[in-house]
Amino acid sequence: MTPEEAAQVIERFLAGVSNSIEWCDFAETPQDDPRVERYRKRCDTLSPLVNRPGEMDRAAVEELRTIVEELRALG
Repeated sequence: MTPEEAAQVIERFLAGVSNSIEWCDFAETPQDDPRVERYRKRCDTLSPLVNRPGEMDRAAVEELRTIVEELRALG
């Protein structure tokens, strides 16, 4: 997965467009690109705070938005 593809998965999840299966597949599946893998691990750590019944943890959502920006900055 490229940094842009990872950013898109996170955005779709936050927007409620994707289902939690796509999110879990991303968060739990190691990536070949070491840059994407670092961010995937962060997402996996945040997953219980955002992929749960009820409202997402606001701090975790903000961190995920920061991750999207950082992934996009990788090009």
